[in-house]
Amino acid sequence: MKKFFVISALLLAASLFTVSAEDREYKYEFQESNLTYKNVTVYKVLDHREAYVVMYAKGHREVGNVTIPKKWYKESPHKLAFRPLPTGMSPYMTVLYKSGEFSQVILTMPVNRGNPAWGIADSNVQVDANKDTFDIVY
Repeated sequence: MKKFFVISALLLAASLFTVSAEDREYKYEFQESNLTYKNVTVYKVLDHREAYVVMYAKGHREVGNVTIPKKWYKESPHKLAFRPLPTGMSPYMTVLYKSGEFSQVILTMPVNRGNPAWGIADSNVQVDANKDTFDIVY
């Protein structure tokens, strides 16, 4: 009989706690972020004197190429950023969008430029290094 009263008291306390938690108003209203992102696997980044040429996974079986001007790394606001690649991961690229428009591209790459993920592009090849937006097909 004693067990019955103890268990019923615990259940009553638990139900009162959940009811009071539901009635409490949140201090901050829910706000949906206007930032979205897409991650793609990077196969290779070719270093050109004016830009980086990124070869990435497009769809399931295709390879896409995109050019990222080096000036984006230096100008403000930074449209290009680099992150060191954590051990055990493959290189990837994160494209950030603010309110549906391109904001920034982040390359997560090995720090060592001798890694096979890095390469050097032919200096005779012309690249579009004067663009202001980032167009990529996933």
